[in-house]
Amino acid sequence: MITALKKWIYRDKGKVDLILNHDGDAMIPGGKITGEFLLKGPKSKKKVSRLECDLMLLDKESGTEKMIEVATTIYMSKVIDDKDWTKIPFSYTLPPTLAKCEHHASYRFRTRLIFANNVQSIDHDEIKLSETH
Repeated sequence: MITALKKWIYRDKGKVDLILNHDGDAMIPGGKITGEFLLKGPKSKKKVSRLECDLMLLDKESGTEKMIEVATTIYMSKVIDDKDWTKIPFSYTLPPTLAKCEHHASYRFRTRLIFANNVQSIDHDEIKLSETH
């Protein structure tokens, strides 16, 4: 019942998914990350105003997030299809000063697809840092 209710409430938000080309390998501070954003519009044909992707530090003990820096912001003014995925390339260089996290914390990209009426679709992608620089 709850699952059906959630599907009904969130059925028309559109979708965003960041696909990273790193196969789960640990990243090196200062290293380049590539991938692509996959976007799918809602059935009600809302116009996309922007795509935001931020590098975040998540503290799993307290459940808090801290923004490290903006990875990319793409402004757009178009309606995206609800049947096929729209692909947008992603490229980002990690800050060279990025420190390895404690066991209770992790880095992740928070991606938000924001429509003209401020409806949002959010995706999270965790990344791991290598021990060596």
